[in-house]
Amino acid sequence: MNTACIAIIGAITTILAAFGGAALGAYFAYKTGMKLVQATHKNAIASKFKATVIYELTGFYPIVNLWDKNEFPRLYQSIPKINSAAAEFRYFVTREADFDKAISEYNSYCRDTKESDAFGFDYKDMGSKTTKDHQNDFINIVEHLISFANEK
Repeated sequence: MNTACIAIIGAITTILAAFGGAALGAYFAYKTGMKLVQATHKNAIASKFKATVIYELTGFYPIVNLWDKNEFPRLYQSIPKINSAAAEFRYFVTREADFDKAISEYNSYCRDTKESDAFGFDYKDMGSKTTKDHQNDFINIVEHLISFANEK
């Protein structure tokens, strides 16, 4: 082989290596960029979920003592809105079964709690829960829901 042939093979090898390096660099940049976009999207959806829960429960959460009796039906009416936000957010939750259970607990509380439970007399009768107990249960359920939005 003469020198010109070796030079041509060297040039072709250099060009192929440059294209391969550029392609490999572009691939890693794409993957890194996609991870960044997904993380940003997750944070946005988590913030939206948390904001929806807090907005829908204004007057009930985080306030424990001052629930307005006339607003009680809003708890039941909040179920579809919070479920909609939860369905959008669920894709990003790592503990899906726990999240589903927390949503189910919220739905059950809002459907099954009677106005008299949340605004009844504050005394214990044969082991039944007091108004404060029912309200504290609600606060714990909501805080558990919101905790999923705070996970990284």
